[in-house]
Amino acid sequence: MRSGEAFKQLCEERGVSQRKLTEGICARSTLATFENEGSHLSVELCSKLLDRLNIRIDTYFSLISEDSNSKTAEFSAFKKSIMTEDIEELQRKKQDYFTLYTSTRDFYWFNLYLHSERIISQLTDSFSYERFKQTHKREIASVKKYLNKVENWGHFEFAVFSNSIWYFDLYFIKLIKERLEKNYMTSVEDKKELYGSFLLNMSSYCLEYGHFELIEPLKEELFELCNYTNMYWKIMSPYQLSLAGELSDPSSPSKAETLSHIKIYEQLGEEDHYQNMVKYRKRLMEKHKKGEPS
Repeated sequence: MRSGEAFKQLCEERGVSQRKLTEGICARSTLATFENEGSHLSVELCSKLLDRLNIRIDTYFSLISEDSNSKTAEFSAFKKSIMTEDIEELQRKKQDYFTLYTSTRDFYWFNLYLHSERIISQLTDSFSYERFKQTHKREIASVKKYLNKVENWGHFEFAVFSNSIWYFDLYFIKLIKERLEKNYMTSVEDKKELYGSFLLNMSSYCLEYGHFELIEPLKEELFELCNYTNMYWKIMSPYQLSLAGELSDPSSPSKAETLSHIKIYEQLGEEDHYQNMVKYRKRLMEKHKKGEPS
């Protein structure tokens, strides 16, 4: 459970309203924004509010830490089920995640529920993002509502968006980009890292849905953020741009040129990642009806 959600739950358990809790301490809107994960509270302010709830601050932080550790362990198990393509286990986890969400209203579990639903569909059906979007409109609307509600995104919101970007229309993604650009194009390294990852995901989205003309400006914007710790961006961006050229113009880069950008993974012993990128290219070539070049 994240900090704001934990605070909200403690207030509800004790039957204390926001107005009563914040009276004489801070504005009610300050607490409301914090509970919706749109801001942070100082330790001093947090201590005053917890004192009124008769809760020790170390107990509060322990609650958050324990919940975070259990979620980390569960996510690791979830990734293992995906890697081993254990459909039976994924089906069980999907149901567990939905049950946890309905009982806690913690959006973390809803995110994993929808993510597992997509993975199962990809493993068992003739999958397409377009079909998935049509059959899961209500769930996708819930994701959009959550992302719009949180003003200042953290790692969790970026993870939710990364898992869900394929379900949205380009207009919504551009609105997200405009909002994030104002908040994350800063000198703060952590925020730059999150925004850069978003740009890379947006490029993948554009490749999936044929918005090839947007890839180059996204690459240029991403390269402005790059430093020596972001070599993955510098490898993947030219690969995406070359692939966009292949998909949009038969006279543009060849298969060999596109794959040359990711050869470094093969040379570094990351053969699985290299092959996944090869398969990714082939799937997009087939989707956009270009076929494999001879």
